Amino acid sequence: MKIIVLAGGASAEREVSLESGSNVAQALAARGHAVELVDPGSQPVRNLSLSCDAIVPMLHGTGAEDGTLQEDLNALGIPWLGSSPEASRLTFDKVATRERLQSFGLPVPEGVSFDRSNFQDTLQDFIGAVDYPVVLKPACQGSSVGVSILQSDRELLPAVENVFRWGDIGLAERYIAGREVTVPVIDGELFPAIEIVPARSWYDYTAKYSDDATKYVVNPAIPSGLPEAVLKACEVCGVTAISRTDLRIDADGNFYILEINTIPGMTSHSLVPMSVTSRGMTTGELLERLLRRRVQ
Repeated sequence: MKIIVLAGGASAEREVSLESGSNVAQALAARGHAVELVDPGSQPVRNLSLSCDAIVPMLHGTGAEDGTLQEDLNALGIPWLGSSPEASRLTFDKVATRERLQSFGLPVPEGVSFDRSNFQDTLQDFIGAVDYPVVLKPACQGSSVGVSILQSDRELLPAVENVFRWGDIGLAERYIAGREVTVPVIDGELFPAIEIVPARSWYDYTAKYSDDATKYVVNPAIPSGLPEAVLKACEVCGVTAISRTDLRIDADGNFYILEINTIPGMTSHSLVPMSVTSRGMTTGELLERLLRRRVQ
């Protein structure tokens, strides 16, 4: 197949995207495919060659996972790998995703959204109800961009300012102490869970992409019901192709869904490739299988 891999772009996650795209391009080339790596930051998607067989978007963040790119890809009429514009738009918005999951009885941490006009009263009331620690994050970002874990009031205003660097809506959630796990779902099939054990205080941007001290446990013990909840979450959000659902598990074995990623990273430190490898499959083999389903 002649395949275009999209990587780079102009979001806050550009560098991660470039590494993901490079790894995916190499994996597909190793399978004998003709692969072209294209950066939409310098070449608009609408100008892509129509002679290719398929497109693999490896763009992360705003403009990439929020439905905008997916609408452009649909307009090309070329098979591409990913969730629909509607599912992408929903899952990129953490507030909207929470609401969808809650409406289907799926567990999420206690939380509240806030904006520039109401953050003071909203956050004071929320923190008064749940107490510290509390997590603040932008509603629409990935890779832990703009995320803070607060332990006291003195950290609140800097964290709010950090959230608003990345958008006008924020989300506050009760911090769930315990284990962090992630579960890939690929074309509706569960892949092995990965537990993340960061050497740092939490799994921030550095721990995700460059800290070799971060440890990973493949196929850890997980509470009953968690795999089914992940599948249900992907189903009710309309997620297809490759996704990764991130969760926390507290000391009592209760689990909480944090977010669903529709274009998860494929870097050397990324979790989906680890899970795929644990099934005795290379990333290239997986992508080839998924693409052939779409070009037939």
